Amino acid sequence: MSTSTDLRFGPVALRVEGPAVHPLLDPYRAPATPGARRVVVSVADALPAGTHPATAEVGFALVAHADHDHVTLRGDAGRHTPWLASLCEVVARDAPTHGCLLLHAGAVTVDGGAALLVAPPGVGKTTAVRAAGERAFASNAVLIDLSAAGSPLVWAMPFTREPAPELESDRALPLVAVAFVQRAPEAGVEWIAASLATMRLMPHVTRPRGDDPHARARTELALSLGGGVATLRLGLPWGPGYLGALDAALHPKTSPA
Repeated sequence: MSTSTDLRFGPVALRVEGPAVHPLLDPYRAPATPGARRVVVSVADALPAGTHPATAEVGFALVAHADHDHVTLRGDAGRHTPWLASLCEVVARDAPTHGCLLLHAGAVTVDGGAALLVAPPGVGKTTAVRAAGERAFASNAVLIDLSAAGSPLVWAMPFTREPAPELESDRALPLVAVAFVQRAPEAGVEWIAASLATMRLMPHVTRPRGDDPHARARTELALSLGGGVATLRLGLPWGPGYLGALDAALHPKTSPA
């Protein structure tokens, strides 16, 4: 049975038509939004010829048309990974048209908003977010809105192969800091320059596979993000001990001007 479901990821609104969306997407249901991008979803035993190898491996194909996207899910529509990965492609591609970036990052709450935890896969971002307890904000992906004056806004996104919905906040917060984390015996902080922060941030900006229709806007947004919030390196020991070092660094009396 075909259904129509309106979803909203920060400012990015989608109308998904096809089988019932996966329950992991239920927190992102929203009232209908004029101008929402249509995403037509179908299920097939095999993916269309020419499907990008990376998306085929995950179990979906995405074809963009002028007025909608067509997503084909292979086999079982109940699998969460193809649902999350395909919508991640759409949101990542279109985010710059809304003044946004999609980032591969965890996040925790701090005084005044949220701080991102940015690192390559395997460092332990999700583990660190889980260790933050009630201060968990996002486990693996965030959407950042840089379109308005003042502090950027950040939302938790569900785009991960290993969902942890209990770690995803349902509210938007101002973005206070970007912390590039690495494992260390003890928690420690080192402030870094905005130019260096942007270079380190770019590999974590989620882009569509293949041609990027908004590559220039994406780069410009990343440049504005790197220069607009506090940026630092954070030593990340196992457990919640890093939060104290992060809080001390971001306190107004100790933060750089």
